[in-house]
Amino acid sequence: MKLKRVCQFNGRVYEMDFPNMTASQYYDAREKWKGGLLIQQAFPFLTADEREFIMTGTPPHVWKEIFAQHDL
Repeated sequence: MKLKRVCQFNGRVYEMDFPNMTASQYYDAREKWKGGLLIQQAFPFLTADEREFIMTGTPPHVWKEIFAQHDL
């Protein structure tokens, strides 16, 4: 399954592939999350990066760019 999201940090649209998730799993888990369950509990079958993408639309490479600018 592929999802498109708008990144909250740069406004760009990104797409991420979720090979271990079906559309049915996504919609079921999303309802649980929207209902108040922590995203880690609603989507336990996803990685932290995948869950972050669902929440913020920010892919891993953008996080690296953001934090690379703030290295001490």
